[in-house]
Amino acid sequence: MAERGELLKLDQNRDLNRDVERLKNQVKGLLDAARHNELVHNRFQAIEFALLAAQDFTAIADCLRDDFKRLAELDSVCLVLTDEGGRIQKLHYGGGDEQCPGGMMLVSKMASIKRLRNLGAVPVLGRYDKYQHGWLFDEPPQEPGSIALLPLNRHYRSIGCLALYSSTINRYQPDASTEFLQRLGMIAAICVENCLNFEQLRRLGFTDALTGLSNRRELERRMDIEVSRILRENKPLSCLYLDVDHFKQVNDEHGHDVGDHVLQTVSEVMMRVVRLGDVVARYGGEEFVIMLPGAGPGQAQETAERIRAAVEKSSTQMGKKASVAVTVSIGIASFTPEKETIGDAAEISEQILNRADQALMRAKTTGRNRVIMVSG
Repeated sequence: MAERGELLKLDQNRDLNRDVERLKNQVKGLLDAARHNELVHNRFQAIEFALLAAQDFTAIADCLRDDFKRLAELDSVCLVLTDEGGRIQKLHYGGGDEQCPGGMMLVSKMASIKRLRNLGAVPVLGRYDKYQHGWLFDEPPQEPGSIALLPLNRHYRSIGCLALYSSTINRYQPDASTEFLQRLGMIAAICVENCLNFEQLRRLGFTDALTGLSNRRELERRMDIEVSRILRENKPLSCLYLDVDHFKQVNDEHGHDVGDHVLQTVSEVMMRVVRLGDVVARYGGEEFVIMLPGAGPGQAQETAERIRAAVEKSSTQMGKKASVAVTVSIGIASFTPEKETIGDAAEISEQILNRADQALMRAKTTGRNRVIMVSG
C-alpha cells in the first residue's frame, strides 16, 4: 500500500509539473504577445507622430510608402487626393507639370472625384480588381489580392482616400474590423489639411499681396538655390530687372487705384510670357525682377523684348477709370559658370542683380521703353 501511495504521489507530482509547465508556457506566450503588441503599437504610434509632424506632402507620402508599408506588410500604398481646380498642384508644385512623389496621386477629373466622394465615412474592404481599383495607384498592382480604401474626410467633406493593397487575397475581408483603419484615415486626413494650411501660411510670407508674385525675400532665396544649381550643372542663368516707366506720374495723375491696376496688369503680362520654372518677383514699388534659370543671353533678350512689347500693346487697356499709356524699361544680366568663378551663391546672386540694375539704369537714361543687356 505504501508503494502504491508513493507511485500515486509521483504521478500527481508529474501531472502538477506538467500543468505548471503548461501554465508557464501560456504565460510566456501571453507575455510575448503583449510585448509584440506593445512593439507594434509603439511603431504605429511613431508613424502617426511622423505623419502629424509632416509639413509637406512629400514627407507624408514617404512615411506611408516606406515606413507604414513595411510595418503593415503591404505591397502597395497610395495617398489619393481630390484636387478640384488644381489648388494642391498650384500650392505645392507651382501649377506646372512637376510630378507628385511616389505613393501619392492628385485627382482632378470630376468623374474620379465623384467616385472618391461616394466612398462614405467608413473604410471599404474587399477583393482587389485592377480594372476597378487600378486607377487608385501610381503603379497599379497587376496581381489578385485584397484592398482597403480609407476615406479621408474633413469637416464633412471628402478630400480623397488612402488605398492599401495586399497580395494576400484574404487580408482585407468585407466583414473585418475597421477601427484601426478608420483611425489611420482620420490621421491622414488631418495631416493633409495641416499641409495645405501650412503651405498657405508659408506662401503669405513670400508672396506680394497686390500682384500675387514672389516678394523680394522669396526671390533672394530662390536665386541662391538656382545659382547653386547652375554652378553644379554648369548652365547659364539670366536676370531681368524691370521698371515701370514714369510710374509716379501715373499715380499722381490717375490715383493709386489705377497705379495698382497697372502693376497688376504688368504682372499678368510677365506671367504669360515666362516659362514654368522661371521666377517673377515684385522687388519693390514699381520694380520687378525675373530670374530665368538655364537661359542664356539670346533667350533672355527675346523674353525681355516680348514682355516690353506686350506691356506697350496692352497699355491703352489698363485702368478702369482712364486710358493709361504705360511702358517698361528692362535691364538684362546673364551669367554662365566658369572655373574661375569666385564667391558663393549669395555673392554671385548679388553680382547678377547689380549688373541687371546697371543695365536698367542705362535703359532708363537712354530713352526708356527699351531693353539693355550688359556683358560679363
